[in-house]
Amino acid sequence: MRKHPGLAALTSFVLVALSVTTLGACSVQTTATTPTTSGVVDGNAGRPAPEIGDLDLYDVSDLVKAARDGVVSVTQERVLLTFTGVPEEVPAGAGTGIVVDDDLILTNYHVIEGASKVIVTGRDGEPRDATVVAESSGRDMALLSLEDTSGLEPLPLGSVDDVEVGDPVIAIGNALDLDTSEPTVSAGIVSAKDRTIRTRNGTMQHLIQTDAAINPGNSGGPLLDASGRVIGMSTAIAGNAQNIGFAISVDVAEGFIERYRLGIGEPFLGVQMIDNSQAAADRFGLATSTGALVVDVVAGSSADTAGIQQWDVIVKIDDTPIETADGAVDAILGSIPGDLVEMELVRGRDRLQIEVTIGERPTGT
Repeated sequence: MRKHPGLAALTSFVLVALSVTTLGACSVQTTATTPTTSGVVDGNAGRPAPEIGDLDLYDVSDLVKAARDGVVSVTQERVLLTFTGVPEEVPAGAGTGIVVDDDLILTNYHVIEGASKVIVTGRDGEPRDATVVAESSGRDMALLSLEDTSGLEPLPLGSVDDVEVGDPVIAIGNALDLDTSEPTVSAGIVSAKDRTIRTRNGTMQHLIQTDAAINPGNSGGPLLDASGRVIGMSTAIAGNAQNIGFAISVDVAEGFIERYRLGIGEPFLGVQMIDNSQAAADRFGLATSTGALVVDVVAGSSADTAGIQQWDVIVKIDDTPIETADGAVDAILGSIPGDLVEMELVRGRDRLQIEVTIGERPTGT
């Protein structure tokens, strides 16, 4: 069945860091309710009350307890001017973090974006100042360093390769910033793997889709498998759907962490790309309808220096054929800054062979 051409445009994906300012504009009240028997027919009348064990409920309480010291809340403050013109630090957002090493916290970039101060809070409720030591806005990841790590325990990392669609998962996070020391837990399944979505920050690849409830404040929190291992980091929800959330694969996050440990920056070519198509090939007179079509080149970048131009099509990087923009991104991310790679380009009806020295992504881009 053909997809409606306008369907993709109807889906908006929302990054799920919490705006504290927005939360403060409304009050959330929870009211305890007492069930009543008025007008209700009791189909179990005369039967013994079932034991919890008889119901075979999905009990994740032990898993949550084991993971609790590896999950923290992450809040940020920004410097704003008061009406008298005096600078003042004010709360500006909230999210979650995953303890991945003795002094490292993994979270989303959009959780700490624009912060003048980042604060981490664990189970003990004590706020700790954190330092941003690595960031990738394009892949929505950041690493925080702490001096005081008392009471925090790194969570074990799993792999997406070890889970299948339909497997149970648990999401833990600082939902709605309700309580920085006691995060919210939700359960669901792996709905899909290797998803690609587009957010306001760009394209995100290799995501896990889940129906475990993810809400504002969950950003940066762990998605755990049934063994309590981190398989993903909550990052976005579909804004016009129900229970469609996305998590960055732990395999992608591990690469980001390893680069930091090795002191290697993120590779950066300096182009914006889309999938080539027959329509684009016809419009620009291209010799191919596949590959990654370059729609913009960053001035002064590696691509610019190597002579890559707008409307060039990248069809090969080293020995890897490129059929889509995502394929080109994967190939570039597989390199390190300073690598010399060979590229095959289609420019109009011509094919070109060029060499490009991969650069390092500038901070904040």
